[in-house]
Amino acid sequence: MVMSMHKLTVGAVRDRRISVIVARSIPLPKGTTKREPHWLRAEQLGKLADAMPPNCRPVVLFLGLAGCRFSEMCALRVDDVVQTPHGLGVRIHRAAPQSKRTSGAIFGPTKTHQTRTVPVPPTLETYVRDRIENAPSGSYLFPSPTGAIWTNTNFRVRSRWTETTQSVGLAGTTIHDLRHTAASLLIAAGADVKAVQMILGHATATMTMDLYGHLFSEAPRVAMERMPMFPEKPASRGDRE
Repeated sequence: MVMSMHKLTVGAVRDRRISVIVARSIPLPKGTTKREPHWLRAEQLGKLADAMPPNCRPVVLFLGLAGCRFSEMCALRVDDVVQTPHGLGVRIHRAAPQSKRTSGAIFGPTKTHQTRTVPVPPTLETYVRDRIENAPSGSYLFPSPTGAIWTNTNFRVRSRWTETTQSVGLAGTTIHDLRHTAASLLIAAGADVKAVQMILGHATATMTMDLYGHLFSEAPRVAMERMPMFPEKPASRGDRE
């Protein structure tokens, strides 16, 4: 519609019916192309984490295995670590939205306004236990090198994100791709759609299926491979005759 108006007014100016092209002040609509989810294989995630500076490695592993949003990870404090019947977990109940208008941390609810408890990935249990035992109450669970809260910009700078991803052959990988990576690894490990929804914090299981439904095609095979094995019973003489 904007383009049509522009063409009409150009003609009107040419014919001296009007003196101004009104459509020039109207912003053109932005494209609606959405980037497809991209995820890393387990070995790629490990390679990326190992290439990170010490303070950035736990962040990459947590995002790539626990699948929380970057803003949720930023807001986590040592007091959010809880002991569950199945091991350590982190209670995700707030987020630190990234804003270019403010320099300080602004906390708010999670995207879905819901609280969830996510299991601590086994590979990070030692790190998490060390933080809750040695860091003062109120400290960030995943602090920046100065002990402050991470921001998207600060993390990209400190981790040298663009250069580091390129150095391990993962150019173009985004921080949000780590969330997709966690989803794909959970599904590959045999997690059902409700478990993935709960861990990632999706509002509905339908949303999880819309994003990752095609990855569940391997779930029946994975489940069958994990069924108990029973050795074949040798046939008795009576059975053979």
